[in-house]
Amino acid sequence: MWKKLPEWPKTMTGLPSTSGTTASVVIIRGSKMYVAHVGDSGVVLGVQDDPKDDFIRAVEVTQDHKPELPKERERIEGLGGSVINKSGVNRVVWKRPRLTHNGPVRRSTVIDQIPFLAVARALGDLWSYDFYSGEFVVSPEPDTSVHTIDPQKHKYIILGSDGLWNMIPPQDAISMCQDHEEKNYFMGEHRQSCAKMLVNRALGRWRQRMLRADNTSAIVICISPLQQNKSNLENEEELYLNLSESPRYSSPDMCVMTPSRCCTPPVKTRIHGHD
Repeated sequence: MWKKLPEWPKTMTGLPSTSGTTASVVIIRGSKMYVAHVGDSGVVLGVQDDPKDDFIRAVEVTQDHKPELPKERERIEGLGGSVINKSGVNRVVWKRPRLTHNGPVRRSTVIDQIPFLAVARALGDLWSYDFYSGEFVVSPEPDTSVHTIDPQKHKYIILGSDGLWNMIPPQDAISMCQDHEEKNYFMGEHRQSCAKMLVNRALGRWRQRMLRADNTSAIVICISPLQQNKSNLENEEELYLNLSESPRYSSPDMCVMTPSRCCTPPVKTRIHGHD
């Protein structure tokens, strides 16, 4: 990103690019699920605690990196940064010399404080680099976790950008996928993947509220312990893999998720550019 920065388009005021992205990564090898993320594209797991009870509980695997979180605010302020609430949203402040300033930055230089970014961690956002400490105020450091997947108990893994989660709470998303799958199974036809269904519903809610929709992306992994009839389920949006088989990678770039059924094409990461 540093190497590409000179080639990136400048902002309207001629400043270097302010681009950045959230990222959520899920890799499944055998029974282990490895999760890493920066930003607010959350990962949710659907858990069926009791095989006799149809209820599937939503478990949030990741915690959004919001500036108001005590640990994030403390880290930001420890680096000389700050967080300001603007119109009800906490934002990381971009401290920059006034646009009319020319030449080197001195102690006497007027610094404007712009409430800028609503996430505390991201990839990119090179404007937040502090040359004195050698640290990013908006950190690219991911949170990571490892989970053991049990196909008898774990039914769904959903990766979604904030455009999804701002409109559909995790429990609703899990229940929608469950209902959607049951409907498809009993109707004997498959018209739409779980991922596309969730995105369409989220976009519908943005429209209902007469709001401009944020980036809305989703990957849904549906885990089934039984071998289902694929002929009436498979379409171009889905990939079928066997969780019980050891992963086979055709290339170094194909270390992908290995569930029974995945409602979007295989990818190693879900990357979502933020505003």
